[in-house]
Amino acid sequence: MTQPRNIRLVLEYDGTAFSGWQVQPGRRTVQGVLEERLAELLKEKVSVTGSGRTDAGVHALGQTANFKSGKGVPLKAFRQGLNRLLPRDVAVLDAREAPPGFHARFDARRRLYRYQIVTVRSPVRERYAWFARHALDFGILERVCKRIVGKHDFTSFSSAQAEVENFMVDVKRTGWRKGKDTLTFEIEADRFLHNMVRILVGTMADMARGRMAPESFPDILAARDRKRAGRTAPPQGLFLVRVVY
Repeated sequence: MTQPRNIRLVLEYDGTAFSGWQVQPGRRTVQGVLEERLAELLKEKVSVTGSGRTDAGVHALGQTANFKSGKGVPLKAFRQGLNRLLPRDVAVLDAREAPPGFHARFDARRRLYRYQIVTVRSPVRERYAWFARHALDFGILERVCKRIVGKHDFTSFSSAQAEVENFMVDVKRTGWRKGKDTLTFEIEADRFLHNMVRILVGTMADMARGRMAPESFPDILAARDRKRAGRTAPPQGLFLVRVVY
């Protein structure tokens, strides 16, 4: 019997109208829409695995996914043909055959996320950024983000609903960039916990506006208590930029 092909996709999507990546009954999700359109293209049901489960309202510039199929459809059909079937808020950027054992989630070595903040009212950009109503001290943002790098237990910066037993994350790099009226945070790590980036950004923003002491960050990290950290930044500013294998 011929072994099914393992197809690897790179996707971009606007998460505004999606209830996240993962299939949920009665809700519009990226995984759900993708599986529906693939079934239409292939005339068979397939199960798609993503590199990570982005939350409702979170976007992706380079989400990786894979699925198995026994159909001999040309690779270009998984990009050109599938893009004709997909809605306007999700697109296939790349499609290729992967080794039989490739797994989009478990084989990922690092993931890069970006969070965008705007410091002036902008009805257009606020769809993809958090509008900071209060002045943020950029020096504090830079200073605090350096403390994130390294292997730590990030329980304090994970949603209380996180269904994991291991809260250790190895953060490879972090950084803030300042534009004319924008602030951009990037973080790359081996894995991420539920709401981790948004809680980190919210906490740093609280420190940068004087609501929390920047010096308290190591104590918050060591406490392993979500209640000690700051707010959860809204989802629309968060992007999954790329996945490294």
